[in-house]
Amino acid sequence: MEHAIAGTPSANPAPYRTLTLDVVDGLARLRLDRPAQRNAIDACMAADLARATAALAADRSVRAVLLSGNGPTFSAGGDIGDFVEAGSGLPDRLHAMIDDFHLAVERLAALDVPVVAAVTGACAGGGLGLVCAADVVVAAPDAVFAAGYPALGLTADGGSTWFLPRLIGQRRTRELFLTGRRVGAPEAREWGLVTTVADDAPAEAERVAATLATGPTRAFAAVRDLLRHSSQATLHDQLAAEQRSVVDAARTDDAREGVAAFAARRPPLFRGR
Repeated sequence: MEHAIAGTPSANPAPYRTLTLDVVDGLARLRLDRPAQRNAIDACMAADLARATAALAADRSVRAVLLSGNGPTFSAGGDIGDFVEAGSGLPDRLHAMIDDFHLAVERLAALDVPVVAAVTGACAGGGLGLVCAADVVVAAPDAVFAAGYPALGLTADGGSTWFLPRLIGQRRTRELFLTGRRVGAPEAREWGLVTTVADDAPAEAERVAATLATGPTRAFAAVRDLLRHSSQATLHDQLAAEQRSVVDAARTDDAREGVAAFAARRPPLFRGR
């Protein structure tokens, strides 16, 4: 069931069937919740993710997001049982499901707040796309990352063909998509897909996300926006964008608090304003 979300458009939102979402002290916890199916993504989960990410984008109380999966597996990717059940109707089912899933990935990547992913066990297919949209990825030592598509005769979705070349480079991306090779957490960290490997990945990810939820939210949003557009910008244009951004940030309450705290040699108390 969905937990209450402060600041969302609906006072009594319909419950989610395949995930849970709660917001406490500025930290939103979005958890995939189909453990018996290894958190595989079906049409219902795709629709739930589309609604949940819309709620996150609308909730001004959210200052960071923690993305995880219930159980030992983050997400096995697409629900193969659902694919088999669709039979000859699979193309139409995939089309409708991916409409929702891609909305969710795009909204997650475009949020104004940092996103932290906690990955345990398998992270494959569409699950890999969700993780790629995060800013910080904390993986358990047993986490394994894979495209998963070659074995099914399908192609990638979830934005992974856009994210992965930027994160790990073209050669490694092509290897993942063409061979279906599984990459363990230590190697994924070397590649740049994972930020850190931790024995207790959920606890470490929670710690990181909680810390980010007390940070300068508007500055984080501006930095994420700068990074999103940097690969398409010239150096001249990026420098100009940085100048506009830092001047705008200097007008915020958090910037005034940060400068005052630094001068007073005390920890800053940011309020996300």
